[in-house]
Amino acid sequence: MGSAGVQRIPEVKQIFILTLILLLGFCSACQAEETTSQSEIRSGTETLLLPTPTKVLPTTIPEHTPTIPQKDNGIDQIVFYSNRDGNPDIYTYNPHTQKLKRLTDDPAFDDSPALSPDGRQIVFLTARHDPDPKFPNLKYEIYMIDSDGENLRRLTSTEVAEDHPAWSPDGSKIIFDADYDGDGFYEIYTIAPDGTGLTRLTYGTSNDQFADWSPDGSRIAFASDRNGNWDIFVMDIDGSNPQALTTSQDWELFPAWSPDGAQIAFTGLVPRSRNTDVYIMNADGNDIRQLTVSPYFDENPAWSPDGKQIAFQTKRDGDFEIYVMDADGGQQDPLNVSVFDELWPSWGPVAP
Repeated sequence: MGSAGVQRIPEVKQIFILTLILLLGFCSACQAEETTSQSEIRSGTETLLLPTPTKVLPTTIPEHTPTIPQKDNGIDQIVFYSNRDGNPDIYTYNPHTQKLKRLTDDPAFDDSPALSPDGRQIVFLTARHDPDPKFPNLKYEIYMIDSDGENLRRLTSTEVAEDHPAWSPDGSKIIFDADYDGDGFYEIYTIAPDGTGLTRLTYGTSNDQFADWSPDGSRIAFASDRNGNWDIFVMDIDGSNPQALTTSQDWELFPAWSPDGAQIAFTGLVPRSRNTDVYIMNADGNDIRQLTVSPYFDENPAWSPDGKQIAFQTKRDGDFEIYVMDADGGQQDPLNVSVFDELWPSWGPVAP
């Protein structure tokens, strides 16, 4: 990009970014604060060096751990990022064996991991290629690494930032959001795990972000401000037929589909409240229920593979910790207790 400064983001987007800065407020000794939201995009007068998308036509861990249902083979793992070693890196934790493994080791921000459906690979965001990393203007790229920490590779190499990668249920695509056309709004894209086949799904003068695929692969849930505030929408996998599931004046963000496809968990935020909670609703938008009631930040839900529990990040203990609760909101316990920040859980199988 050029050096023409920071692109103007619509007012609601600016408020959202500032709010999420307050939400995550974590700081390491030599890094700026981190946020789960996409950083503001830099722009200039030079032509963006971007791929050409295909337009889709409408057609030892501390002793305290929660009681987690044991599978016969006990092969679940939770992926997250933490600053426990001085800067944000990607880790895996097996709640059955209580084994912790660090997967990345880079002085830049590595965050927002997503575990593949077969447990073999993890996509994540990194700012390691940002030539001038200054929060909140981090220029993220999407990377991938095997779940054993080997075979690190880069999937995107663009002049703008990518955000919020997530997998399709068959593992054939990765969905994410970016402002590739430079209009100040984020759109949703998909890409193959080898970095090919970039496809754009959403268009228009609104921010469409934080997408998650339904387990049967037929629909995509996402958050959008197209109706004036942030709501949860669903659309077909080609981007057609968008429908709002929430219509409140509050903000609903980061949808996460249950493994059976019957429910969607999400983060709820009352604007200017400086507080978030985890909610759940039926996949048609009915029967919205609040699962966490805390004066602190409870957010970014991730389902267990059997659908019986939900992991989320919370600041109720003073720093960000990953908690696990029953799917009805009961039995909320920390996954582990530490003086470090752990954020952005993704829960799935261990690779066979």
